[in-house]
Amino acid sequence: MPFTYEVIQYRGEDCIEITGYEGTLRSMSVPDEIEGLPVRSIGKHAFAGRRDLEEVSLPDTVRRLSLFAFHNCAKLRGMRLYDSIGDYYDGAIRQCTSLEEIEMVCRGGSYALMKEMLGDNDKEMSFLLHLEGEENQSEDIRLSFPDYALIASENTMARTIQFAYEGGGYQYRQCVRKKEIRYREYDRLFTFMEHDDPSFAAVIASDRLMYPHDLDAAAQERYTDFLREHAAEALRRFIRGGQIDRVRLVTERGLADQAAISQALREASERKETAICAALMESGRQKRTETAVPSLTLELEDW
Repeated sequence: MPFTYEVIQYRGEDCIEITGYEGTLRSMSVPDEIEGLPVRSIGKHAFAGRRDLEEVSLPDTVRRLSLFAFHNCAKLRGMRLYDSIGDYYDGAIRQCTSLEEIEMVCRGGSYALMKEMLGDNDKEMSFLLHLEGEENQSEDIRLSFPDYALIASENTMARTIQFAYEGGGYQYRQCVRKKEIRYREYDRLFTFMEHDDPSFAAVIASDRLMYPHDLDAAAQERYTDFLREHAAEALRRFIRGGQIDRVRLVTERGLADQAAISQALREASERKETAICAALMESGRQKRTETAVPSLTLELEDW
């Protein structure tokens, strides 16, 4: 087995701690047991500094992410894990500058792990939460968080160092508590976000409309109006990120006019995004049927 590991004692139990991986890999799925023992821990610096790792999946047996476990994995884009991880140590995902989305299965009604991970990375990131309740009931929620920076400045008169947060990411992160997510507080912050960073505001708006958990009518209207007003810019960002679900939200809800769809189709065709091109062309056909305008200048075979 290419994984390196040790047999350790964790909370009085013999178990496995993963210490690394021999060889190269792009997508890594950690096993739930090795040599008949459960995998409970990802060790210190186990995958730190790797330049090949892009995706990570951890089993629900894992209970600990140790110091700097995935620190500075420059190409790491996505992680899938469970809220069974109760011991999260500093730096586990710090400096993972490409980390876009963390997919988390939540079974225990706690958001402590999500809160810890948000505090460990100041870059833009999204969480796709699978909330599993009793009687096999489940619900999916996706929330996106902007980036932020902690700025230090010297007050020479007072002989102190003063700190300030720049960007909306810190305020958005405060909406996540150990036992709850304050959705209404999260939605109220959009008033500032749409002016501070309109591009990422489109991501927030699309996610809340796709997964409208505890979304009131006023916030829904505000998100919808924003995407309609910024449809061209939003589609450009979504296409460049290969985010077809967000593209479909804009097109299927009729938030983009013919000009925005034409522009988006050109962008998608240049990037060879086949599925996105098809979705945009279908939306364009519907628009032409409704408004009887001339056909789009680009067709699927053009790219």
